[in-house]
Amino acid sequence: MLDTKDFEKTLYQDTKKAFKDIIQKYGNDLYVMGFYHTGSYSLLPMFNTLSDLKEVFETEYNNDVSSFYMAKWNPDDYPTLESYSEYFDETTLECQKLENSIDLFQSDIEAMDNWHQWLTAMEKVLMQLDAEGLFSNGIEREKITLAILAYDEEESIQFKRIKRLNPPAVLTQIQADFEVMIAEREKCELEVLNTIN
Repeated sequence: MLDTKDFEKTLYQDTKKAFKDIIQKYGNDLYVMGFYHTGSYSLLPMFNTLSDLKEVFETEYNNDVSSFYMAKWNPDDYPTLESYSEYFDETTLECQKLENSIDLFQSDIEAMDNWHQWLTAMEKVLMQLDAEGLFSNGIEREKITLAILAYDEEESIQFKRIKRLNPPAVLTQIQADFEVMIAEREKCELEVLNTIN
């Protein structure tokens, strides 16, 4: 079992300061905020705006309607992904401590347990800040999707986490997005299976 207490406390402090500044700067142009889990024990503050989405969709995807959800929900396409990472220097140190505490010979089950503890700590931080009103202070909460998007993770798993982090009004607005992405992944996986068989 990982001891995530110090990580969670530090992440809470860093996130509160960074996200307060982000909200003040971008306001109701924001549509998603949270963390991007980059793989192993690291994360980046994640957010995107409707203005940036429009620009990325035009310049990177040539307004191809079939790629809209990729532009909207793929953090790799967020121009803001590296922004504000300096606010998280203390969190990065805590991430390194956690990584160094892991038994290199752990079983797959232990590794999965550690992964879930890690993600749960991030969820707790977002939930606590939401309960304190950070995401409704000067902006419309129902327009912001809180999310933890992890590298190479299926959309169905991401959406389960998003459901825990957001009120029904938010979920109503984004459910169709994730239903389409989940169906697309299932279709691709079925096509791959069919070519193997």
